[in-house]
Amino acid sequence: MGYLKRTWAALVAKVDIPKPTAWPPPKDEQRVTELLEYGYKRDPVGDKIHTAFACLCMFALPLDESPSSIALLILCIHSLLRLPSTWRTLTPLYNSTVFRCIVAWTLWSLVSILWSSNQAAGLDHAAALRMTLLPIVLWPVMRHWKYFLGAFLAGVFIQNTVQLSEFAGSWFLDGQGWLKGGQLGSMTGFETHSGKLAMFCGFAALAWMWVLSTNQYRKTAITGLIFCIGGMVVTASLAVAVGFMVAIASMCSLVLFYKKASVKQVFAIVFVLIVVVFSTALTTKEALQSKIQLAAQGLEDFSEGNIEGNNSTIMRLHWWSLTLKQSFDEPAIQHGIFGHGLGSVSTIDFSKPNSTIRKTADHTHNSYVQLLYEEGLIGLALFFLIFWAMIRTAKSITENTNWAQYPICVSGVLFWAVVTFFENSQSSGRPLAMLFLLGVFIMYKNKVTSGVKQL
Repeated sequence: MGYLKRTWAALVAKVDIPKPTAWPPPKDEQRVTELLEYGYKRDPVGDKIHTAFACLCMFALPLDESPSSIALLILCIHSLLRLPSTWRTLTPLYNSTVFRCIVAWTLWSLVSILWSSNQAAGLDHAAALRMTLLPIVLWPVMRHWKYFLGAFLAGVFIQNTVQLSEFAGSWFLDGQGWLKGGQLGSMTGFETHSGKLAMFCGFAALAWMWVLSTNQYRKTAITGLIFCIGGMVVTASLAVAVGFMVAIASMCSLVLFYKKASVKQVFAIVFVLIVVVFSTALTTKEALQSKIQLAAQGLEDFSEGNIEGNNSTIMRLHWWSLTLKQSFDEPAIQHGIFGHGLGSVSTIDFSKPNSTIRKTADHTHNSYVQLLYEEGLIGLALFFLIFWAMIRTAKSITENTNWAQYPICVSGVLFWAVVTFFENSQSSGRPLAMLFLLGVFIMYKNKVTSGVKQL
């Protein structure tokens, strides 16, 4: 018993060191560094536990909803218990434009529930906004961001391994996956949603490209890149495929524009990606062709006024057009500016005579259309401001850090922005977490580019 008491006392012991001035929130790098150092010097054991829980959260994020939620809850509880030692480290966030935009959009989304026509659905969608806590709970230990990135990549790698083993096993199981069954396009490892896993794979691919740019762990990075791109293609997610192509195009353009890499290096990256994508696509040819043909047929039918049949493209186009049309219904100024309230899209009657389109839909599979309807021009503008703030802030980190960070950060923002045009990533916690995690990294690199001990 005495040993346990002494061990517990050592764990909760705090180091008595001078307290740096935390208010007003500092803007200069030296004071920010002092505040960040205070957190782990004051509570070194708690800092290590905090880091371990953060790594667990990042590892669980790409696995599935339940482990991710549990890991985030543990991290939040520990962060709350550490506040007496870490609250000073959080004050620099106040001066971050990225953080202000995230908080502003989150608060507006929550307030809009007050005038929602379906407040229960609004509260359900608001659960995704818990990811706004990520900048707060990760900031005190952000100097360990490389550990967090490694944990996330490990989680994606496990998904890819299981996913690709399902794909290989399907050759001997009449096209069925060994884990959950199902055909190509539904082989998503432990994940239940192909689009989410494809998004995680896309972000992992961008991260592996950054690792390659550092000229370290090249063999590991190339292996990880092949696995995650292969996993992304196997999901047959067209939305993510389009977003990833935009991301790669923007990254290569920025690298060439700022002359941070040679044309030869850029073409080498593109060539490797093309080889991996096409070799994987050839093995999933039937699933990809089927999705592309259905999308093209749906677009043609909808343009001719035909909304019959069970076609997901027709369904989405119908959702988008009707939601846009009703975004400015009477009173037009009120609804156009303030929106109908979070969750209210579920009250739109989407049914049509002689059509299999169901009457209601909680998600229109287009974040921008749904944001306009539910949160009005104010909510949509605040959401776009998050993108603007992240890209603008990312530009300032390119001078004193690795040359690839700015192009990859921008391509990550554009990747997420394009994918969410075909999904509702703003109302799904784990996809939304990817945007906010990218924002935390950009904020940290912007605030602290030297001085703080980084791993």
